[in-house]
Amino acid sequence: MSLTVLSTQGLIPGYDETVSVVPAQSGASYTMLHDILNTGSGTKVLGVCLRLSKGGTIEALALGTPTIVFLISFAPPAPTGRKPNKGRKFPHRLAGETNLRRVLEDPHCLLAGFHMPRLALLLHRQTSAHVLGVDLTTLHSKATREHTSAADLASTHLSMRADKHRIHALWLRETDDDLCLRAWLSACLAEKRIDAIAKAAKVDTRRLPQHHLACLSQLVLNVALLEKDKPTIADNDFEDIGLNSQGQVVLHNKRFKTRVRASRQTVVEINEGDTKLQAVGAKGKETSLKLVAGKFNAGSVRRVRVIGREEATISERCCDEHVLLLLQGKRSLLKSPFVRMLWFPDDPITGTEDAESATSSKTKVEGDMSAFERLNDSQRKVALAMVGDDQPLVVVHGPPGTGKTTTIACALRYWQSCGQPVWVIARSNVGVKNIARSLFENKKKKAGKPAVDFKLIVSMEFHFEWHEHLYYGIEDDLIRTDDFGHGFDPRNQIGETKVILCTLSMLSNPCLREMGVFAYRPVERLVVDEASQIDTFEFMHLFHSFSKLEKVCMFGDPKQLPPFGKEVAPNMQTIFDFKHLDASSYFLDTQYRMPVPLGNFISRTVYDSKLKSEHDVHDIKTSKCVLFVDVRKGAEERAGDSWKNTEEVNTIVNLVESFYHDKEFCIITPYDGQRTALAEALRRAKLPADFTDKAESFIYNVDSFQGHEKPYVIVSAVRTTAPGFLRSVNRMNVMLTRSQAGMVLVTQRAFLRGAGKSTLLSRLAHQWEHRVGERAAWVDAMEVANGRAALPWSLVQPLPLVGKEMGEVGKDGKQKKKQNQGGRGRRRRGRVGAKGIEAVTKGIQKLKVAV
Repeated sequence: MSLTVLSTQGLIPGYDETVSVVPAQSGASYTMLHDILNTGSGTKVLGVCLRLSKGGTIEALALGTPTIVFLISFAPPAPTGRKPNKGRKFPHRLAGETNLRRVLEDPHCLLAGFHMPRLALLLHRQTSAHVLGVDLTTLHSKATREHTSAADLASTHLSMRADKHRIHALWLRETDDDLCLRAWLSACLAEKRIDAIAKAAKVDTRRLPQHHLACLSQLVLNVALLEKDKPTIADNDFEDIGLNSQGQVVLHNKRFKTRVRASRQTVVEINEGDTKLQAVGAKGKETSLKLVAGKFNAGSVRRVRVIGREEATISERCCDEHVLLLLQGKRSLLKSPFVRMLWFPDDPITGTEDAESATSSKTKVEGDMSAFERLNDSQRKVALAMVGDDQPLVVVHGPPGTGKTTTIACALRYWQSCGQPVWVIARSNVGVKNIARSLFENKKKKAGKPAVDFKLIVSMEFHFEWHEHLYYGIEDDLIRTDDFGHGFDPRNQIGETKVILCTLSMLSNPCLREMGVFAYRPVERLVVDEASQIDTFEFMHLFHSFSKLEKVCMFGDPKQLPPFGKEVAPNMQTIFDFKHLDASSYFLDTQYRMPVPLGNFISRTVYDSKLKSEHDVHDIKTSKCVLFVDVRKGAEERAGDSWKNTEEVNTIVNLVESFYHDKEFCIITPYDGQRTALAEALRRAKLPADFTDKAESFIYNVDSFQGHEKPYVIVSAVRTTAPGFLRSVNRMNVMLTRSQAGMVLVTQRAFLRGAGKSTLLSRLAHQWEHRVGERAAWVDAMEVANGRAALPWSLVQPLPLVGKEMGEVGKDGKQKKKQNQGGRGRRRRGRVGAKGIEAVTKGIQKLKVAV
């Protein structure tokens, strides 16, 4: 049995500067572990930590005391060239797990670790051993949803001079040494706080039946894999950094996505890391920083990056708390009938479910169903199921443009007329905003007529200085989280409104309960949009919390974007992955957004020909609604962790300048690197004039544009040698289904016929070539640069350019010439006449009314 020595010097001043490490690969090492557990009387506490493989199995486990750590490896032996049988376990690994199981189930063994419920479930999942432990994360917290980091506990209970930054870093790396030091630190904390350990509620896997443990272990494994995949270094896009009038360093963030948030666990590094700061506060676009190492020189800042991972969100902490309380025996997993419906449909009803549940009978109140008459057949079936009593859980497949919001609005109007409260949520703030905007526009059209009255709860962090422009016109319907302070009264802020909108994560905000919002408007009916992007585990604690919940309606499309991290945690489930719910689910079968030829293509290739198309703008029921631009010289190139294509950027600048500068359009690309490059190029070209300072309002990454639509869409495919994201049918479905009138796809013809041949984009190009001929389906990028391409702009064709003169169309629709006035010397394209614009606008408005 070999033994090594690991340095702990400087980590916890006053403690031994080394700890012994024993590789537990033999029976002798396990015997030594048993001897430690059975020396003297009473329970022995072992610090515990583990490392997962990318496939979700435990690679290594560390069990430690303040003086010795046992490192147990689960890695398979080196490959011998022979393919193992599926499901076969290696003999040495099987023996190791058997020995480990004996240790874990020793009556004297008590484990202590951070996120102990997760550790216990993962250990049980792999070894079948039952685990008894104490959660250090919440040991000294006032509430079980509050987390305390290892660094803060060490600083408070072991030494005020504990190196907090080094301790945080232990959880960012996954070497054997880091693993052993985590277990050692956990053991030191447990020994120091042994009285609190003895009194603490214990995590015990014996409290739940095997099939419940199997379910929960898969759910927490998904979370662990996502956490493992989170980057530990993130670059910040900043406008400026300097000292304010009080001498404090202030960072002015440029992008919401890369903003620096206040955190006790991260470090902000300047340039090469010589200067280190901590983010101590954030408001709007400003982040306040505290210098912790080096010197700050505002004039020399070239790069700002964040090292580490931020604290868990409120929603994440509530999920953790729910599992903790289940394993402590303080909650019942089957209290909510909706938990049983989703995860345990075969479990018998035991009487532990809420009395006020989906199965309870209430007096039926007849509401206003007049709006149902304007729905199509598939929409009407869904709306009736939503307001009916037969199905507590309604699951709806809603392909692009099929009127999900229209259907939801009809049910909301019904519930409102009955005086019944309803909460409407989505995964993202933008998703919630889209619902609110649709309800608001509908309210304007129905001035003096019954419409849906709503309140939208939005976080100050998202709204203030970053996205206030998204809520123009609906400010009176907003409640911002900073309103939840002294003097907040839901009777005044909400009034008679029955419909409340917010994000999924907002439902976990304790302020809603503390401020009496849930008491005033209880969550009895819950409508979920973007459900196909949500891991259902995020609902489990909410179903438990809302004891009056009687109706859940989930809308989404599993053929569009999957939940974030699905590639990392492939066993993550959305509501559409529960096969026992398929038979009772609904499908909205008619899309009104896309031109019919494009809608028919999407129906055949994505929706098994089940999706019908109707479109009120008859002029675009032709093949001219789609055009491909061949950027022959285009080449993909790395842009950090993303990709860009400079020639495609140049082509799109030409498109916007010559054809779409005064149209209602957007640009979509699968890559954030290309989005950034496009924004910079269009800003330099001062295009389009009214969006120059807000390029992000019309240039989108595919993942941020689901749920949106525009009359005209320009797509930048980027890739030229390998498909990358273009392989994803789900992402391509989103990218190709945003246009209401016309779509221009900027790509490379040779790529679609070669490396990209298997993509949905290539299939669309092949169909269009077959439909209209190759020459009509494609234009060359040079034709776009010369302003002579015939693009999806059905009411006008490109006009010839002569010298510095630019063709312009007058109100009578006839061409007239105008001398270039100098200045930038930019060539402009022919503009559609006023009557033409009015025709397109009316067509699009009819389309929106229909949907």
